[in-house]
Amino acid sequence: KSTFFNAATAFARQRGESIRYTHNDEHGAGDMAIVTGGAAMAPHPFTTIDPNVGFCLVPAPEGSCPEDDEGPLEDLMKRGLILGSTHGRDSRQRRLIPVCLKDVAGLVPGAYQGRGKGNKFLDDLTDADVLIHVVDASGSSDAEGNKVVNEEGSEESNHPINDLAWVRNELVEWVYFNLASRWDSIVRRGKKKLLGMFSGYKQSQSFVLDVFAAMEKFMLKTQSRDRVFDNLDSWDEGDLHTLVSAFVGVRFPMALALNKCDLPSAASFIKDIKSQLPIHGAHVGVGLSAHEEMKSMRHHVGLALKSSEPSATRPQDIVGEFPNGVWDTLQSAMSLRVPVLVFPVNDMKSYEPLPGMTQFATRDSSLPNKGMISCITCSGGIAPFNWDAQNDIYIPMSNSNHTKPALRDALLMKPGSIVEDVYMGLKWAGAIEGEFVRAEGASEISEKPKLLSKTDVVGRHNRIMRIMTTKRKEWQRK
Repeated sequence: KSTFFNAATAFARQRGESIRYTHNDEHGAGDMAIVTGGAAMAPHPFTTIDPNVGFCLVPAPEGSCPEDDEGPLEDLMKRGLILGSTHGRDSRQRRLIPVCLKDVAGLVPGAYQGRGKGNKFLDDLTDADVLIHVVDASGSSDAEGNKVVNEEGSEESNHPINDLAWVRNELVEWVYFNLASRWDSIVRRGKKKLLGMFSGYKQSQSFVLDVFAAMEKFMLKTQSRDRVFDNLDSWDEGDLHTLVSAFVGVRFPMALALNKCDLPSAASFIKDIKSQLPIHGAHVGVGLSAHEEMKSMRHHVGLALKSSEPSATRPQDIVGEFPNGVWDTLQSAMSLRVPVLVFPVNDMKSYEPLPGMTQFATRDSSLPNKGMISCITCSGGIAPFNWDAQNDIYIPMSNSNHTKPALRDALLMKPGSIVEDVYMGLKWAGAIEGEFVRAEGASEISEKPKLLSKTDVVGRHNRIMRIMTTKRKEWQRK
């Protein structure tokens, strides 16, 4: 897991600490000492004790950006539109968007009963929208993370699909026992109390009510029991397990990082797992070698941090095909809970960014550092728009030839968000001030904008958005 995390985040610094790696670089750079952050890695199970948190960059889901329907970026440039991207683009010109990745301590069987990190580990999961389960697809380790060896001392395989089953069971039992221990109180106080208990897993009441509605339909169809939430005193353990299993399935959708795909035993296991998906809460799976991708990432990060030469003049170091297994896994995970992308602009013709977003585009903690940018460009991608490759720093637009990029910024909103949520997000970021007056939005580039109300749901149909308020910031008065 920690190796996957470091490959995904380009060794993002953790809690202000740094780790020094000294290694002989396999691509001919000689002995190289680089000081970087990242999660601790070691050749034994359960290296992670406290969660590691960092930002990774994920290609935006296909069709979620206005430029996706316009062909190559070069075509837009011919029309006078220079599209920006706050976090850069990958080798396929897809916009990169920041996602917070959390590497939690390893799960062991019986965690819901207190084994290992116990409920502390499981509580850490409530921050997530989607889970990525890093699986030993070679079958060379058991549920405890130990290497599998038979009585004769030779290696034998543990089918990795077994890991999926017990991990799913841990999640279900964790929620189940939390509810079962308070069931008498829940029965006395009814559906409202049960709703509140499920909402405690950091989901809205409307989300939980959708699960309840699905449960009622299922019980009516299979058992001819109507309005089951009005008669909680008639429920047995099986009924509660059914509800919990349904909730866990939609609350914690899971993608599989089928690790160690470079080992001979992995091929058949990966094929078998993919043929059975969805299974045990997992919906998608990507084969990869986290170790090989981490080494590639460390190589490029190390060269970038070691070199005193600016990015603009430093030779691009592309060694063979850049591995994309980690990025593909991250994107497959995002496909299970696709966010709504909103593009706030200052003008609905030029699509220039809000000047109030300059701080976000140059100083935000989610922006890729020099090392990550080296990985992006070496893979054939494009650096963030405000990155100055001559000086290896982020600069405001006012210092970058006064170029005003179109559709530079993107906000990630949860499905079901409304225009007022976008307004509050921009206000929280310091991009706008004052009270909401009105908004206008459009779906496509060059489309005539339409007026929006505060309560309009945001989506693809109004993703390009301009919001007007009662109080103008300094840049708005000019």
